[in-house]
Amino acid sequence: MTPMPSLPSARAAARRMLAVLALTAALLAGLPGSPAEAADKRVIPLSNLRDGAPEITLHGEEEAAGLRVFVPPMGPLSSVVLTLSYENGIDILPEKGALSVYINGSPVAELPLSAFRGPVNAAITLPASLIRPGENQILFQSNAQHRAICTVRGTFDLWARVNLAASSLALSSETALPEPDLAMVRRLLASSDRAREPLTILKAGGEIDADQLGWGAMVAQAYGLLLGDLAPRVAALPLPARTAGGGAAGADGLASLALPGGKNVLIGTRDQLAPVLGDARTQGVTGPFLGVYPAGPAGGFVVVLSGRTATEVDQAVMRFADLGRPLPPVAATVVADPGPVQPPSPREVQEEGRYRLSDLGFATVRHSGYRYTGRFTVTLPSGFAPVGDRPILFHVNAAFEGNLGPGAVLNVRVNGRSASAMEVDKRSSGIIENGEMQLPMALFRPGPNIVEVEAELPPAGGTDCVFAVRRPSFTLHDSSSIEIPGFARLATMPNLGTLAQTAFPYGGRAGRDAVPPFDLVVVGKEPSWFAAAWTMTARLAQRSGELMRLVPYVGWDGTPDGNALIVGPVAALPQSAFASAPLPADRLAALLEAGSLVAQASARGEPMAPAERRQLVERLRSVWTGSAPGRPGAVRAMAGAATAAAPAPADGGMQGRWQRIAGDKEQAASAWMPDWLRRGMAMAARQINRWTVTEAPVDVMALTENAETLPEAALLQYKSPGVEATTWTLLTASDSRAVERAMRGLGEGGLWDRLRGGGGLWSSAAPTMTTLDASRPYQVILDPFDVGNLILILARNLSQRIELLFALLLGTAMILTISMRMLLKRGHAERSGS
Repeated sequence: MTPMPSLPSARAAARRMLAVLALTAALLAGLPGSPAEAADKRVIPLSNLRDGAPEITLHGEEEAAGLRVFVPPMGPLSSVVLTLSYENGIDILPEKGALSVYINGSPVAELPLSAFRGPVNAAITLPASLIRPGENQILFQSNAQHRAICTVRGTFDLWARVNLAASSLALSSETALPEPDLAMVRRLLASSDRAREPLTILKAGGEIDADQLGWGAMVAQAYGLLLGDLAPRVAALPLPARTAGGGAAGADGLASLALPGGKNVLIGTRDQLAPVLGDARTQGVTGPFLGVYPAGPAGGFVVVLSGRTATEVDQAVMRFADLGRPLPPVAATVVADPGPVQPPSPREVQEEGRYRLSDLGFATVRHSGYRYTGRFTVTLPSGFAPVGDRPILFHVNAAFEGNLGPGAVLNVRVNGRSASAMEVDKRSSGIIENGEMQLPMALFRPGPNIVEVEAELPPAGGTDCVFAVRRPSFTLHDSSSIEIPGFARLATMPNLGTLAQTAFPYGGRAGRDAVPPFDLVVVGKEPSWFAAAWTMTARLAQRSGELMRLVPYVGWDGTPDGNALIVGPVAALPQSAFASAPLPADRLAALLEAGSLVAQASARGEPMAPAERRQLVERLRSVWTGSAPGRPGAVRAMAGAATAAAPAPADGGMQGRWQRIAGDKEQAASAWMPDWLRRGMAMAARQINRWTVTEAPVDVMALTENAETLPEAALLQYKSPGVEATTWTLLTASDSRAVERAMRGLGEGGLWDRLRGGGGLWSSAAPTMTTLDASRPYQVILDPFDVGNLILILARNLSQRIELLFALLLGTAMILTISMRMLLKRGHAERSGS
């Protein structure tokens, strides 16, 4: 009889066996081509898919909201799981409420709206065939009914919320991570799994010069266009000289780079990049060169844009930025067709005319309930200037059905403000055919305008919510139309709202012509300032819808002679940069420095006490009023910045090359217009501007009333000191760390859409934007040779200044009276023979 082993020895044997199995599994996992190594898994947080608050809230009885998700290049998908975290209000009747989920138009789930006790999670397994390469659509639609109040008022208590930060889309593939090639580079840049990572532009050795600034700006614009409406963020990383020049000959420097993220672009001439690329890759640079290689974290990559000369690098960058032409499916290539960038199809805007809602992307909808809310977008050109007595007409084709009670009404809002309303008869059914609603032109603005249509359908009598069988219904037909009358093509500047929506005057259209090139000026040597300039150009390219033309400058090499975007620390900018700014340079510097101290303390997790913030504000005010000495060096730095901060000007060949790329400013701005006529029109515009606009100085003291929101960064727009109506836009902060924090808040924090007037000041410590009214407004006339446009501009300006209109009418009446009297007197004299 064999003796049984003791319990401790059996456990030891089991542990040894488990150890052997674990070692075997580890060895198998390390073998090439094993399933553990080949599996490619990506998790896309849904919070990556939109800016601002990481949530979607659906209101009322029925509402829908969508998200765009860009799937990165992967092998055949083996598993797709959509995880959602959602909750809803307690007033929703669970039996009549549902949250429907659609993927690319196909329904995938219908979740019950019974999460009134707190958030609940749902894991939805999706068919892999539903997911397309590249762009995909996720749509959430809520359908709800009130537990007890089945009236219009009860619909305002209904809500459902999806927590995007706790929701995700998980993608799995059994094949290995594909090697990147140029054909998939644009999908890699736009992929949603890395949407929160910045695009890092690398510079091999030395400081960033004007060429690197211009190349980075073109790449950043293409990146912004690829992201759609998602806020782009671009970082700058000069590679240390020892990295660029170190390593043995022939070594692969790309593999040894310590990159902060997975999306990287390396730009430079062949000689500049040779120590990083290695001998083998450097020998392949025989012309305008494009390549992509794995680098950085898992799944990361670096795009290489190079050439033997700076001109060839220009061609490689332009070919990469030409989104209208696909790139070849190879890892590296020499550009054989370095032609100019093909302009995309012009962004569709609504000029004068009548447009059906179907032309604006709206489809006929039928709503059954007590309140319907729908919306569509009207996009107006950048030179849109409303004329006071001309409304935009909304011709409504709709139908109300059911037992309607008193108070049934159709409301229209434009950009969140009430525009018009139409009462509906108390009949059991009502049809509206070509019903006319006048929408004030002043509620519209250049760029996208959101028009909301809300129908309130109160029942005729008390209705029990449980036994309500037939509820009122409303149908809005897509044959309804918007009629836009003639409007003036005139831009009243400064206007950061127009800049944020249309990129004017740096991109888009100026009337019927393209805007002229602008100067991109960066003052400051830290990479953060170049990153801020690239982020701004990427954002403006999104609003423009196309690549903008620019001429780069590093340092203050004289006063820009046209429109300019200026980026730099406030203490390094010369006094001439603030010649017509809405805020004095010294006070702005002190204000931003104080805000930077508050934001820096919050970033460390040690917020400044309220008493300390109040003391900081009091010191600011005492310095401004002259009752206390200011910080030594702050004003001195401003006074000496013009000579201390400006580096040596770039060589004429570099600037001449960029001006040829961008095009002739004068030719783009005035076409065949002779110089004397252009100067005369500018002088006439200044005289008209003096009579039609009013100046209002900025109250600097008011900016310190709230110690909680001291700004650390400022975006100011104002007229350039020259005689022509050109615009400068200045982005500044006290130091490089402040501008890094501020740019994240401007993009991901959703502050970009709050830009208004002549200036915006904000801080990363508080999600608020302080706007400055335009202190010295001026007007830019678009299409100056259109007589009808000039008449509309005159009518618009006179309607805004009643005293001028009255004086003009009085003067006209006096002239007519005197003329008639003289004619009658002369005729009487002739008849009498005297």
